[in-house]
Amino acid sequence: MSAELFEVTPDPERITESLRDTGYVLNTAVADIIDNSIAAGADSVFVELKLDPRGNVRFSVTDNGIGMDRNGLVNALKYGSARRPDPSSLGKFGLGLKTASTSFARRLKLTSKSENGMPAATAIWDLDLVPVQGWQVSVDSQADPIDAGLLKKHTAGTGTVVRWEKIDRLIRDYKNPSGDRAHGAIKRHVNSLRDHLAMVFQRFLDPEDTRAANVKISVNETPVDAWNPFGFGSDKLLDASIPVDLGDKTTTMHLKAFVLPRKTELQAADGDGAPALARLGNKTQGIYVYRENRLIHGPDWLNMWAQEPHFTLCRAELSFDHELDLAFQVDIKKSTIILDTALADVVFRALTPPRRAAEARYRDGQRSRATDMSDPELHAPSNAAIKDKSKSIPNATLQSTDESSGTAEIRNDHGVVKVDFVQSTSGVFVEAVDELRDGILYQPAYIGDNPGVRISKSHPYYEKVYLPNQASGNTIQALDSLLWALASAEFRSAQDSTREIFEDIRYDVSRALKKLVEDLPSPDSE
Repeated sequence: MSAELFEVTPDPERITESLRDTGYVLNTAVADIIDNSIAAGADSVFVELKLDPRGNVRFSVTDNGIGMDRNGLVNALKYGSARRPDPSSLGKFGLGLKTASTSFARRLKLTSKSENGMPAATAIWDLDLVPVQGWQVSVDSQADPIDAGLLKKHTAGTGTVVRWEKIDRLIRDYKNPSGDRAHGAIKRHVNSLRDHLAMVFQRFLDPEDTRAANVKISVNETPVDAWNPFGFGSDKLLDASIPVDLGDKTTTMHLKAFVLPRKTELQAADGDGAPALARLGNKTQGIYVYRENRLIHGPDWLNMWAQEPHFTLCRAELSFDHELDLAFQVDIKKSTIILDTALADVVFRALTPPRRAAEARYRDGQRSRATDMSDPELHAPSNAAIKDKSKSIPNATLQSTDESSGTAEIRNDHGVVKVDFVQSTSGVFVEAVDELRDGILYQPAYIGDNPGVRISKSHPYYEKVYLPNQASGNTIQALDSLLWALASAEFRSAQDSTREIFEDIRYDVSRALKKLVEDLPSPDSE
């Protein structure tokens, strides 16, 4: 059997157009470009994202790294560029600059000045010319004037400018390209980008963090400040070095877990703006994964758990170096990893106790919020409505009260029966209390002279149904009316011989509701 070899060079136009759909969003695309700047030794990176007077999007990234000569420019625009000599470099696959840029623009201009004394040169990769030029790159020994100006403005000598032209996938085509709606869209991108870079390059941006080289990044000439998800007075509950067997050698990944203060604790310590700065919420809980000190994934729980409000206060840090790239299956965009089963099991077991501690702190806060709620204000509409309607609703008749024993005698169709009684001001039919005996949700009781119902704020139903709806007066009134109606029905039907039956019903209902709301999200701590 003989075989022939055939050339299967990919079609340039189809490949380059297909790679536009790799899945980049603007934030990850810009972060990929900045990776190259840091790999080139830059300590200052300047990002510009604006609209010009005609409504065209202007985007560029300028750095003061070592720069590139003509050969370097050609290599940089090659799909699958030469491997960097330093394996720990943030640039990994040799694809990021091209795929990130062409995801949003059809023309990529790369201008650079290196230390060899040669003037800056510009290389161009234009998707519209690929059908004619194929894989060939245009290099001009004279730098584009715009990019030369950026180099002069932002660098003292060497450096590189990445600039996009013919941007067709960033914002929609507005009727007025330079109007308020277009400017608003760019502003939203800029704000989101600033937050993303602050998180992704936190260790580089923080001058006090010695794990990474210090780099200054600005967006539209406004510096980006580091955002440390594990600051804000967080408690570190786990700090472990975990060995990973690679077959021929063993290396280490580092896992830490933190529990953040609750919103009220942050406000008390650092003022009202602290919770917003800490970004408390569902979307910021989970594992933050760092490769070579750069955030590449998260926050989420790596498919081990869902993001739900009980664990809002829990954040974990998983760090590794380039030696574990294969074990973590880092993707092209350096924004997703996959843990194999053995590593996932180790992480799962290690993070379970800190997650429980975070849940306990969160629930303590929810119980505190429920206890601190202004009951008269929350239930006032219900009390007013029930007072107005109760006279037209058949009910038992109050015979007498005994404050010392906490009982009252009422008469219904079955005779005289004793029920619970609490002293209160007039007009109260619904009263929320810290806790009721046996963990029940509600208890019929005469509140002063009124047939009423007492509701336990420590029951999960109150936490997960009442608290999320406290701003909705209609919903609270509906919930209160339902429980009051159940209590009223019990007053009309109660007999000494059936007292225990009604108590068992309340206990079973409360237990069932506790189970039914178990998987409902608790109100977000924000």
